[in-house]
Amino acid sequence: MLAHAASFFKMSTQQSFYQQGQALPLGLVLLLATSGVVFYMFNTGQLVQEKIRLTNTADAVAYSAGIYEARVLNFDAYSNRAMIANEIAIGQAVGLASWAKYAGTASGNLSKYAHLIPGWGTAIAQALEQIKSAMDMILAPLAASVITHDAAIQAIKAAQLAVHGPGNSLALANRKWVMDQVAHQNDPNTHVDLIPLSDDFSTFTHRYATRNERTRMGQVVENERKVDSFFKRRNWEFGIFACPVGLGLKKRGSTELINLVDGWKSMDTLSVHTYRIRRFSCRHRESALGYGTGFSKEQLGDSGVSYAQSRRDNRRASGVADSGAGRAKGFAPNSVGKGAIPEFYELSNNILNSDDPNTQLAIRVTKSKATQRYSGGASIIQPTGALNLYQGAPLANQSAAIARVEVYFDRPTKNSTANQQQVEIGSLFNPYWQARLVPSQATDRTKALLLQGVH
Repeated sequence: MLAHAASFFKMSTQQSFYQQGQALPLGLVLLLATSGVVFYMFNTGQLVQEKIRLTNTADAVAYSAGIYEARVLNFDAYSNRAMIANEIAIGQAVGLASWAKYAGTASGNLSKYAHLIPGWGTAIAQALEQIKSAMDMILAPLAASVITHDAAIQAIKAAQLAVHGPGNSLALANRKWVMDQVAHQNDPNTHVDLIPLSDDFSTFTHRYATRNERTRMGQVVENERKVDSFFKRRNWEFGIFACPVGLGLKKRGSTELINLVDGWKSMDTLSVHTYRIRRFSCRHRESALGYGTGFSKEQLGDSGVSYAQSRRDNRRASGVADSGAGRAKGFAPNSVGKGAIPEFYELSNNILNSDDPNTQLAIRVTKSKATQRYSGGASIIQPTGALNLYQGAPLANQSAAIARVEVYFDRPTKNSTANQQQVEIGSLFNPYWQARLVPSQATDRTKALLLQGVH
């Protein structure tokens, strides 16, 4: 019995030892296979991660370039609005100067006859002289405000030029710097370049510098002028303007932007009109009572401007207003731009004529194979033989990703049917430019392949 048990134990021990010896090679093979699978999965993950990072970098670079372009366009819109506001302010100052001069001359002329009024004549004459002196006193601050607002216009104009540079060179250089910085922040080993013929931002805007071109902003200023009653028409009248016996006062005046670009001029007149029968005909006589004119520039070509019918209805007073006697002291002020519409940036003509103005840009981001963290790149593990599953090298030893961005105009509207039906075409007088990523075009991929050496 004991002998049988000893024999069984010895046999079991031998079998167990034999089984352990056979499992070791199998375990080594399994470990090697598992290591290969793990390496393959890790390597694949690293390769996918590199691709995702490159794609995200391309999207970030393109979107940042679009945001920069949108900000340039919105800056142009805000600065154009600021220049328009300052132009309106200059027109207001010129108009107030003309009105103050008219009020002063009318008060001075009336004071000569006020002393004839029994009792209160002297006091009324003195009050009118004080009004004349007060009107003369406000002319200097008004002239100073013209100079101040014109200086603001010149500064804004210079700022626009500083943003764009000659031929948009500075804007394009700054955009490239932004793209490079974004790419570097996402992945320092990437390089950014533009896909050829995909960038039209250099011709998307234009500096409107000639006299004819600047009338575009002048028309916007003119539209603003027309809705202001003080600018448009300062007219009133009182009395009877007909024979056999007529007597009345006519006040006429307005402020005008001469030829939509040259500068501001304003005229205010007040005349006494008398009518009577003489030799069987109605005779009319005008006596100038109040007159004044102000302008931002000498010798403006305003011969065809009526100043709200002042030159037609108050001819004599208008003639005096145009002479030295009616000129507001200090006008024209010694400003740089003389109140003229300045140079400014606006969409180029061909863009303005399109139904949906927008600009697009396509970029390519590349990364060298040597800087990518997988077995075919910068990894310290470089498998050979059967494990070398990455024998195919990237084109030109670099990986690439492309992205396209669109900058477009879209004014926010309220949730109402009326507003949703309104359509506003983009321009650089409204700051509603935005950026969005859009799908790459087939031509982008073709050009990207050509850049990488595929023919």
